[in-house]
Amino acid sequence: MAHSPIIHVGSDTRAKSQGEAFRDAKIAITETGLDITFTAEPHIGGAGTLDGSPVSVLVTCLSVGSRTFIEVVGISEDSSAAEQTRNRVRTITMGPPS
Repeated sequence: MAHSPIIHVGSDTRAKSQGEAFRDAKIAITETGLDITFTAEPHIGGAGTLDGSPVSVLVTCLSVGSRTFIEVVGISEDSSAAEQTRNRVRTITMGPPS
């Protein structure tokens, strides 16, 4: 029986432009060791392995007035890997609260 992927989601807004958030998401995906597999602003996605588990991530960066809404979705059949992927990409993309 096949297992459904586990999805971990995190979102918030930051005082940065949509372009800055998108650039930071690209950096976050590659620094996490994943390949960029999808780019269609306001979305960017990546895939690869984390701790031996296949993972995917999707980041959405949407301008909301003077702030940018950022949502990071980590996906894997391994819940821990999905969570770690989401957390690593989210931390780099969002930076400190602003």
